[in-house]
Amino acid sequence: MFNVALLAVQNCMYSSLTGPFDVFSVAAGQAEQLAEQPGSPLFHPIIVGPDGREIRAFNGMPIPLGATFAAATVYDIVLVPVIFGDLAAILADRETINWLDHQGRMGACLCSACAGSFLIAETGRLNGRTATTHWNLADSFAKRFPQVILKREKMLVDEGDCITAGGVSAYLDLALYLTARFGSPELAALLSKMLLIDPARRLQSPYQASVFNKKHGDQAVLHIQNRLEEDPGRLQGIADLAKKAGLGERTLMRRFKKATGDSPLEYLQRLRIETARKLLETSIESVEEITVRAGYADVSSFRKLFKRHTGLSPSAYRKRFACRLPMF
Repeated sequence: MFNVALLAVQNCMYSSLTGPFDVFSVAAGQAEQLAEQPGSPLFHPIIVGPDGREIRAFNGMPIPLGATFAAATVYDIVLVPVIFGDLAAILADRETINWLDHQGRMGACLCSACAGSFLIAETGRLNGRTATTHWNLADSFAKRFPQVILKREKMLVDEGDCITAGGVSAYLDLALYLTARFGSPELAALLSKMLLIDPARRLQSPYQASVFNKKHGDQAVLHIQNRLEEDPGRLQGIADLAKKAGLGERTLMRRFKKATGDSPLEYLQRLRIETARKLLETSIESVEEITVRAGYADVSSFRKLFKRHTGLSPSAYRKRFACRLPMF
């Protein structure tokens, strides 16, 4: 039997505790039926947290604990849930971080979903190793933990004794993966069918939306950003952009890169891919029409570029993310 601690953390997503709890409970029942673990449940999940403190989810729901740190139990698996909001106070909670580190040193497999990876990284146990986190937190993670090799495009990274999963709903991917690793692939396949959890998600990149920084305070650069966004399909040369900004070309290049992290042409390319994403999600235009509207002349080149950015072909992306009502 594998004892699984689901770590109660302030401002966590409630379902990222109860969801894995349910998955592990169903897995335990199915394993007994398959005679993989007769007479003893495969998993024993329990919600664990600090003693004497009320822990609430981000929505205000109080989280009932099944055990506290005071019990000094060593678990086989410890799962850190999804966390919303400011992480500073949580990362400064030495009682929780030290408990997590102790569990890892005693042999527990430390796992996380989304921002939960910050807590594992705070123990230092990921230094020099690979990990992932939510794509929108990747830059913050990389800045705080430069010794961790961040695989921001991955949905899940397994380092043996540390497993990190990416996006918010990745706690389901993680629970299914742990079922396969600590149970069997056959059991995980059964759970995937029973609970309708897609076992094939490997990358976060199809879900990643471009974030365009406009809070840098450089008004000349902001003016160029707005001009590019007005018509991303039209190629505007550096000389033309510099003239509009009232700057020299080299000065524009330097200031634009400093303010946004991209050169003007890199920024334009990201704008075009984002334009194509939105059209694929919401319109019925053909890929050829969207190619032109996004500013590309060659459909074949656009398909390759789009797949490089998102991990999916335009058609596959539309099939997965189209927001139009389905026809039943």
